[in-house]
Amino acid sequence: MGDSADSPRFVETLARRGYRFIAPLSHPEETQPVNGAPAPAPQSRQPAGQRRTVLIATVAFTSVVLTIAALNVHGVRDAFRGGSDSGAIRSLAVLPLANLSGDPDQDYFVDGMADALRQRLESIRALRVISRTSSVHYRGSSKPLPEIARELNVDGVVEGSVLRSGDRVRITVQLIRAASNSRLWSNSYEGDLRDVFALQGQVAGRIVDEIRVTLTPPDRARLAHVRISNPDAYLAYSKGRFFWNKRTDEDLKKAILAFEQAIAKDPDYALAYDGLADCWVALGWYAYLSPAETFPHAKAAVNKALSLDDSLAEAHVAGVREPLL
Repeated sequence: MGDSADSPRFVETLARRGYRFIAPLSHPEETQPVNGAPAPAPQSRQPAGQRRTVLIATVAFTSVVLTIAALNVHGVRDAFRGGSDSGAIRSLAVLPLANLSGDPDQDYFVDGMADALRQRLESIRALRVISRTSSVHYRGSSKPLPEIARELNVDGVVEGSVLRSGDRVRITVQLIRAASNSRLWSNSYEGDLRDVFALQGQVAGRIVDEIRVTLTPPDRARLAHVRISNPDAYLAYSKGRFFWNKRTDEDLKKAILAFEQAIAKDPDYALAYDGLADCWVALGWYAYLSPAETFPHAKAAVNKALSLDDSLAEAHVAGVREPLL
């Protein structure tokens, strides 16, 4: 109909209600005599039954169009409004961040930054965040972001890069609205390694601001809560998660050593104990060792993690998995 969302002529958007047809309606009056002259011969008119059928069909068609727009079927509403740049993002994928250092030995640190960002966003109940298992498949992918978003069924995508040089860290992140492939926000943050937790918090906070999702008080508390450890313990923990994600016998044993190093550097690091539990669970789950060998270690690590931080969701999940062994 060539209408405009800003200056509508036919259909008006009613916020949080739906749509309304606003075009003026008119009915032709019967032709009247002019100055006593006979009226022109009336044009042939449709029978009343045919006019009623046309009217019903028009109303039905308009109703279908408005329903499709209201439900945004196949993005019709977004197209009608000139794209999908309005409205909140309800689902999000954090893609693997690129390692700009050129050093493969820094991959664990880069992956750890992406995981930390994902975990912070997962704390928001109104936001659906795609798991690492699903998003990691797109590492280095040449697929267009809208295609990736369709495959993951998300409204937005977070991508970026990390550069670590010695004790200096720079993270660059951008938020993309999937349907229109438009960049909503991008920025770079730089600081010392000891500031890595603050950097993660700044990035997550800006993303939440940009997606305009409604935060409940518990959401705000979880988002603001930072489990701080010393930088060396964090690096060891990140290395442990990097090896744990590979799930091979050799890599799981490397992960255990890394988590133990993190605990040695910070005995109160609850996440490191949770990582230990996950390793022992995986060793038994994949039959690298017998459950009798792995279960006691996993249980002890979970109990220690929860004794240090009872709000640690990861440890509660690990505790649920243990009986499966």
